[in-house]
Amino acid sequence: MEELPAFLPNAQFEIKHAAALADQLKLDQTRCRENLVPSRLVLVLPKRKSASSLFDAIAWHVTPHEEVPRALRQARCEGIIESITSYWTGLDIRSGADCDDSRLPLGAAHVPKTHELEATLKVLRYLEARASVSSITQGSSFSDVVGAVESHLQMDNIMRNTFHEEAEARRKLSTGRKPSKPRCYMCRRLLSSTGTHNLYSSLCVDCGDFNLSSSNMSQPSNLCLNGKIALVTGGRINLGYQTALRLLRCGAHVIVSSRYPADAASRYALERDFTKWDSRLKIVGADFRTAKDAFRLVRVVKELVRFWCKEMGPGRQESLDILINNAAQTLTDPVRAEAAAISREELLKDHPRTKALIAGQLENRYLPMIRGGMHASWIPSIENSSNNLQVENGTNKPENKAITRKGFHTDNDNDSRKSSWVQTLNQIPYEDLISAHSVNAFVPLILCRELLPCMGSYSPPLLRERPRGYIVNVSSREGIFEDVSDSRSKAGHHVHTNMSKAAINMITETEAGVAWESRHVAMNSVDPGYMSAAPECQPQGGCPIGFEDGAARLLWPIVVGEKEGRVISGRFLKHFEEGAAIIRR
Repeated sequence: MEELPAFLPNAQFEIKHAAALADQLKLDQTRCRENLVPSRLVLVLPKRKSASSLFDAIAWHVTPHEEVPRALRQARCEGIIESITSYWTGLDIRSGADCDDSRLPLGAAHVPKTHELEATLKVLRYLEARASVSSITQGSSFSDVVGAVESHLQMDNIMRNTFHEEAEARRKLSTGRKPSKPRCYMCRRLLSSTGTHNLYSSLCVDCGDFNLSSSNMSQPSNLCLNGKIALVTGGRINLGYQTALRLLRCGAHVIVSSRYPADAASRYALERDFTKWDSRLKIVGADFRTAKDAFRLVRVVKELVRFWCKEMGPGRQESLDILINNAAQTLTDPVRAEAAAISREELLKDHPRTKALIAGQLENRYLPMIRGGMHASWIPSIENSSNNLQVENGTNKPENKAITRKGFHTDNDNDSRKSSWVQTLNQIPYEDLISAHSVNAFVPLILCRELLPCMGSYSPPLLRERPRGYIVNVSSREGIFEDVSDSRSKAGHHVHTNMSKAAINMITETEAGVAWESRHVAMNSVDPGYMSAAPECQPQGGCPIGFEDGAARLLWPIVVGEKEGRVISGRFLKHFEEGAAIIRR
């Protein structure tokens, strides 16, 4: 490996230095994570446009895998360089030539230079003049000012610009001025300046290509999961369905849970390649609004894992490899709609293909029931007045329900046109509050607790070994804190979804370390992106990405672990990135 020249402004780097430069970038990334000072490399490295061949060579050595597309290698390399650059920007000790590769001595003080004081004054004036991005006024305390600066330091340059532009848009709207022009859903650059991708009308060309390249990594041509066993909850339609299909086509054995298993089976049976993987698919009926179905699912999953592992041969460890907690609920179906779905189950349950796919029907057979068979059983213990609770009555007769649109409130005393996504706290039915938290957070906690002992291995991991299991908790930006109190992402709406997604993020943050240390299982929360919307919030041009794109995002930490041997654990992931979602859409 060629020795690198000194990291000075006039340093001349050549292709022969690429391997050493890649190693130095990885080392600098590690030093940043450990709160140490990285080398000056990113400060003197030539820009990509002026040294494209060198950049390509460095990107190859950063991710030396032929099956990884060039665009994805470059994106990862750029991400490392940008993260180190952002770290340099935020260092208190940064002062040009005074920086070195070690920390300042304990107790030493950095005396600011004139240009630093001038920059400080400029920042303070900006924060004071733009209350929409900082809430700073002339009467703010010193600690408030420091807090505002620290908040901005946590963002990279792109995110900071996006934050500023969104705040300006809110300010213009409040004063009657026109909102800002359309921006790329991922990078937030103006689409008018970057051009629109031919497949994604809400993405710029670069982000559209990056999305396709990253998504391609979990296609069967690039990802082999032969011998792996996965559980995908809520896999009948939409995101869960597309995720299960990808896993099946990559060779995995897949267990899918659904409230309506016969309907789910009929949908999978319509796939053109159904006969190639039907023997590796099992569907289990479970309604997560009642805990007994969650525990029944655990029992059936363990039985299937035991059976499949024996079928694979004596060398196969009896374990579940992948758990994707995808099942989610925000909007509650009207009783009439649930009754219609149950009737469809009755029509489909005896079809030969359906019977072959559905598991766990010999003992304690699952029967779908309106409201999970638990409708209104807990209501009297909360409050005597059902009017105050805003719940439907306890009967299961569909004829008592006048409105059949999904997720719409059915009490005629309330605004029946508003779904719980746009209702305020006092308007959301308690039924929606309870069921959302049960499905979105409580059952995922049960599954993590009960199935983690069946995943991974107790044996000590080898150095730099890939994960032995994966847990993906499907989350969203609604589950994170915003940097401004008047964020349009919350604004007093869908509190039941927000709190349940925050809860599942806390499952990840609290238990990921234990899962890794005890079982060598990588647990992460993943925001799959903006793929669907409540009836009142449907964008005119459609959602920015589709459910297949979302499925690729859910599988990305698995791709990274299986293809690169890299461990990502305990993180909130968005757009194929680690911890990128703070205020970005």
